Amino acid sequence: MVSKATKADEEQKNSGGENADGPLIDLSDAAVKKMIRTAKKRGYVTYEELNEVLPSEQVSSEKIEDIMSMLSDMGINVIEEDEVEDSQEEAAEGGELVAAGTTSVAKATTAKEPTDRTDDPVRMYLREMGSVELLSREGEIAIAKRIEAGREAMISGLCESPLTFQAIIIWRDELNEGNVLLRDIIDLEATYAGPDGKAGPGGANDDDEDDDDDAETGSSDTSPAANDEAPAKSDSEGESSEGNGDSDDDDDDEFEANVSLSAMEAELKPTVVETFDNIADNYKKLRRLQDQLVENKLANTTLSPSQERRYKKLKEDIIVDVKSLSLNQNRIENLVAQLYDINKSLMGYEGRLLRLADSYNVDRADFLKQYQGFELDPNWLRKVANLSSRGWKNFVAKDKDMIRELRQEIQTLATETGLEITEFRKIVAMVQKGEREARIAKKEMVEANLR
Repeated sequence: MVSKATKADEEQKNSGGENADGPLIDLSDAAVKKMIRTAKKRGYVTYEELNEVLPSEQVSSEKIEDIMSMLSDMGINVIEEDEVEDSQEEAAEGGELVAAGTTSVAKATTAKEPTDRTDDPVRMYLREMGSVELLSREGEIAIAKRIEAGREAMISGLCESPLTFQAIIIWRDELNEGNVLLRDIIDLEATYAGPDGKAGPGGANDDDEDDDDDAETGSSDTSPAANDEAPAKSDSEGESSEGNGDSDDDDDDEFEANVSLSAMEAELKPTVVETFDNIADNYKKLRRLQDQLVENKLANTTLSPSQERRYKKLKEDIIVDVKSLSLNQNRIENLVAQLYDINKSLMGYEGRLLRLADSYNVDRADFLKQYQGFELDPNWLRKVANLSSRGWKNFVAKDKDMIRELRQEIQTLATETGLEITEFRKIVAMVQKGEREARIAKKEMVEANLR
């Protein structure tokens, strides 16, 4: 029996058999796999079932205890056959409807067992982590690519937002006034590591040259005469100097890091400021066209073909310049938060308008059909008032002022962003999709690493 070690087990333990350091249980064995799979479903295994796959004459008592501990960590309780029979009888007396076989036993376990199995945070965590597959190198690379693709999609959406262009102009002014550092706006290391990047100050190339110089200097200074002239020091002095040396090294490393960042900023700043200036100049021209576009929408007119071409060209040039900048992660998060705040306000106004229409029994699908794409239409109220569908006439007649107020707020948001509402929604959806994909991939990476 598993619960009682045989004399042969003790002899094997005392003699230090060959299998003493072997695996606790052969997980490749078909019978063992089946037993563990069934036990996980039921939450327990009996001593008799354990004996069938682990004969006591082949396993020492110490290993049996380790195996039982391992099963417990997997959320599997080891119980007597009598306990199963008693549980089945109690379930039958209570009039519970349970299926035959394994399902019957699983539902008839004592109240304490499922509580331990489901409420114990450690076991719940181990069981959840046990269901996560370990990542191979290829899997890690695939997830890393998904994270990067999601981030790129998010940044691409931000690059199409005039809010980003406005923010960059503000950052440029702050940089020129000395209120912020370049490292607070862009990612210095990513900028150096870009396609046009090079080894920065203190980079690989400089290190190689320094190493060569050090080697030459070292070879000239390590003459026997120099060694003979070196003063001897006591052990206590050596220990003291070693302790001070560690502190000095830390200070030196920090100083070198700051010098390196400052050197990178000094070298990158002219190029980055030039890019900022290009964005600012082009955005001034683009902003005039954006304002004209919104005004035309409100007046139910459109831009001329030449204005359309100029608008498209300016926007493409700005997007190229913005994408050439490796923005600091904090700046990206601020841009996303700003975009989401405006979207939240937009959804609030549109939600109030929808609920107002719903109070007059206007069909929701019909409302969305008449509203979306016509957010800036100045004649929208007159058009929907003539609709024969249910509720529209009362909706416009009784709440005309409220409708105008809400639509005016929506038009103000369009003016603030410099975008039509449809275009603004498209950018928000692009950013949300990229952020969501990156977040899901990061979650998978974290769980796999915890596993």
